Amino acid sequence: MLSKEIRYKKTEKGMMITEYYGNDSYVVLPDEIEGEPVTILGDYAFSRNLSVEEIWMPLELKEVGRYAFYRCRNLRKLVLGNRLLDMGGGALTGCHLEEVEIYLQDGKKSCLKSIVEEMRYQMRIYLHAPEGGQEAKLLFPEHYEEAVENTPARILETHHHGAGGYYRQCFYDRELDYRKYDEMFYHTVAEDTEETAVELALNRLRFPAELSDKNRQGYEEYLKKHMTAVAKWTVKQEEVEGIRFLQRRKLWTEQSLQAGMDFAAEGSKTEILSIFMDIRKDQFPKKKKTFEL
Repeated sequence: MLSKEIRYKKTEKGMMITEYYGNDSYVVLPDEIEGEPVTILGDYAFSRNLSVEEIWMPLELKEVGRYAFYRCRNLRKLVLGNRLLDMGGGALTGCHLEEVEIYLQDGKKSCLKSIVEEMRYQMRIYLHAPEGGQEAKLLFPEHYEEAVENTPARILETHHHGAGGYYRQCFYDRELDYRKYDEMFYHTVAEDTEETAVELALNRLRFPAELSDKNRQGYEEYLKKHMTAVAKWTVKQEEVEGIRFLQRRKLWTEQSLQAGMDFAAEGSKTEILSIFMDIRKDQFPKKKKTFEL
């Protein structure tokens, strides 16, 4: 049943949602209205909605109008298909989007480039592949510019912070270039936090879409040298699957497992603590003492 809080109209290109004026934090827009696919989200459709936090877009959506989510300050997540290839100008102005899921129905092109270019904040991206394809879980680090006065030269210099700007250039014709994305990792190591580098590397190893052997080895070598930070991050995020993945790859050391146990105990994460204890028992069993008579 169509929500009364959705206004729409019929166009030559399909149904257009012109406005959503509800107060729900979780919104699922219909794929069809009156038996016709919803293909357009109109200008200012969600503008200034301070309640919405997550929106599931129609899978057949092909157009998002100008300032569609203007100043939706609490919007954190978008879920959409990849028939949408561009966002209207200023669509995400005033938003602090953190997470995007895209279902790849037709090829690998999507509107991801236009989304991450408009957001300077750190973003987590999930690309769902069709059956039999490789899914991807990606991190786009934060980046921002700062104007710094150079007094002797009487000019303003632009200083760039964070590695995110490099990652936002890893697209060609609306498609993510995974090889270029992976080659940017040294910028993350040099310019971002250890936590950011750990998450990005672990994501690429767990969801290795188009990951070369060379880059896989680079990510793995980085994690081997930072396993205490890995332990801290997996506890913080309660990343059980990540912990198990590292167990299968035999990357945990006795020292990093102990660190994980300590972090879990401090945070009262009993399930995570139990998992670390089981892994240590399995990989580093205590040697039985023997006595000579």
